[in-house]
Amino acid sequence: MLRKLKLNKAAVVSILSVSGLLISGFVAPAFGASAQPYKGTTLTLETYSGVPEFDYYKSLMPAFTKETGIKVNFLQLPVATIDQKIPLQLKAKDAGLDVFFTGSEKISAFVGSGGVPDLNPYIKNTKYTPASYNFKDVAPAVEAACQNGGKTYCIATHTGGALLYYNTKMFKEAGLTTTPKTPEELLAYAKKLTTKDHAGFCVRGDKSQGLYDAFQIWNWFVPYNNPITGTYFDKNWNFLLGSEPYASKFASYYRDLLQNTAPKGIATYLVTNCLQDFQQGRVAMWHDDSGSIPDVLDPNQSKVSEDTAFWSMPCPAINAKNCALVQPFGIWMNNASKKKLAAWQLIQYLTTAKTQLGAAMAGKVLTPSRLSVLSNPAAKAVLPKTFPEALTYILGHPDTALLPFIAEGVPLIKPIADGLSDLITTDTPVAEIMATMKAGADNIMKQAGYPKPFPKG
Repeated sequence: MLRKLKLNKAAVVSILSVSGLLISGFVAPAFGASAQPYKGTTLTLETYSGVPEFDYYKSLMPAFTKETGIKVNFLQLPVATIDQKIPLQLKAKDAGLDVFFTGSEKISAFVGSGGVPDLNPYIKNTKYTPASYNFKDVAPAVEAACQNGGKTYCIATHTGGALLYYNTKMFKEAGLTTTPKTPEELLAYAKKLTTKDHAGFCVRGDKSQGLYDAFQIWNWFVPYNNPITGTYFDKNWNFLLGSEPYASKFASYYRDLLQNTAPKGIATYLVTNCLQDFQQGRVAMWHDDSGSIPDVLDPNQSKVSEDTAFWSMPCPAINAKNCALVQPFGIWMNNASKKKLAAWQLIQYLTTAKTQLGAAMAGKVLTPSRLSVLSNPAAKAVLPKTFPEALTYILGHPDTALLPFIAEGVPLIKPIADGLSDLITTDTPVAEIMATMKAGADNIMKQAGYPKPFPKG
């Protein structure tokens, strides 16, 4: 099973240090005209739309085709569409998909279905991968989320971190001179920042994405148990989120926060809705992944580019060491692809140090996975103000289990998402909603044959 993301204080300081290895010695694999064994091949890559990192990778495709002779159908679709489409394609063994990007939390489901192959045979074979690729440069603690049982199923491209975006001008107008230090203080701030002109707080509320942001909030109320099931289950398979007193404390807080300080219609909000509201000055605080920072700071898109700062909420005592979501994103190969060697060339090209440095210098990737890029002074210099401090805290207090790393992780989404939606849209008693959520989760686990021996981490 997956290993815990181990980044102690010294490791974080090392990663973020302005001293370190320059990557001028790193080059992309040489895919010149004399090495075009897959010339004429067309690959299909699927990923998310509206993400600066992936837009940047798409811009590299003409150069990749020139070097390799491989054409790429680079398909970008909305988050909800991709999250539904790719699992179906893998299950159906759809050979029309070759390569895709998605979060590492889906590894158990993908491996369990046989939908993704082990990449080690490509990584370790010098016929396919030159020494200059330097796979060990991908931070081991981050890449571990892409590995299972000694096999590598994806290459980590960045490590997303959950943080608070806040409008400094609105804080000043409300008389708020410091950032919130506790969940209770955050709620009080959100209420004070809720006016006729703007909402106080935003997160994804739609069922299709609600779990992502709710997870970040319940981590302030539910104790972290282990790196495999995080704040979902203890080692006796008790569903922690649905257990008292955690369940009622989280649910009451979540309902109050979203019913009284969020934009109208929050129950149907996707990440793009919160992003747009924050960019246009319609919301004062937004808690989400760091990947949208480039869009928020782009003055061509955002009215608040000069008034935005970033903050990582300190971990409360109940979850003092692992309250911050760290979700490595990876690039994967479809096991049903008939063009695996060509697909590996594409994966390799998109994950070199040269590619990552280019993305970082362009401001499209804020949390690269390669140590040489993370420690590069030029790359660090382009990071936005207040973000390095937030990132340091996030990486020092990680929870990578956005979903538990078991085959039942994905099925658990439905009862949790239903309950979260009910907390926002109904007045049904909190205890009743959380009991229903727990019953749904327990039923899924019972049908799957639990309790089972707890996996070895």
